[in-house]
Amino acid sequence: MFSLIGLIFCFGASAQKSKTANSLLWKITKKDNKEASYLFGTIHVICSQDYFWTSKMQQAMDATSQLCLEMNMSDPNLMSNAGMMLFDLSGTTLRDYFSNEADYQAVAHFIEDSLGQNLEIASRMKPVALYLMYTMGLAQGPCQETVSYEMKLVEKAAEQKDEVKGLETLAEQMEVLESIPTDSIIQQMIRIAKGEEENTDELKELMSAYKKQDLNTLNKLMSDMGSEGGMDGKKLIDDRNKKWIPAMQKMMQEKPTFFGVGAGHVPGLLTLLKAEGYTVQPVQ
Repeated sequence: MFSLIGLIFCFGASAQKSKTANSLLWKITKKDNKEASYLFGTIHVICSQDYFWTSKMQQAMDATSQLCLEMNMSDPNLMSNAGMMLFDLSGTTLRDYFSNEADYQAVAHFIEDSLGQNLEIASRMKPVALYLMYTMGLAQGPCQETVSYEMKLVEKAAEQKDEVKGLETLAEQMEVLESIPTDSIIQQMIRIAKGEEENTDELKELMSAYKKQDLNTLNKLMSDMGSEGGMDGKKLIDDRNKKWIPAMQKMMQEKPTFFGVGAGHVPGLLTLLKAEGYTVQPVQ
């Protein structure tokens, strides 16, 4: 299995074991809240031809008055701040993580030739930044063009003049990403660069499950990938879900909110919301 792919769906998958109805979109209601809010499972990178947005999804967004993502993707300073956090300022470079020169050369050539990235710049990045670079490059591989559900949602919010918020800061998300073991990252990069690990079948399975809105299959596939890739599902998904619930509750009390988070978060969030007295219903 190939755990890097899991990052485009949200870094991994929830440990939630109960069955969930086949829907990416869920209506959230509670007696204390006058209007319904909605929870939608995103995918961070998808081929343009695979992107879909149904009339029910648009109706749900029309019925809300603010958008909340994992991070506030409308923040004009987000990209510049991200750039600063992705580089290793200690002086450690990519080569320092390799004891075998052949392994390093394989990764270096892959970064330059397959991903089309500048090796000098890439060499100064943190391992987790290279992890993200690999992920985005591999996800874009079979696509002529890609789109991001988060950016599409930001565009729709701008059209509706809705405020955009985030459930966590960039620094908080980077802290979670940096918990992924560096050795695991480097070993996966080596295997991919040497052609020892293919992503085609796994990516097709994940995309198929996403387009069918099959959260159960999607969650299982990502859980398998995450455990084999050294990912800590509790830290990457479950702990973050618990931290998000109070913020979600506050927003929903203030005004109807459309939440867009990585699809792997959805099953766990639904369970936590129900425990807080909310009614959650699939919108199909």
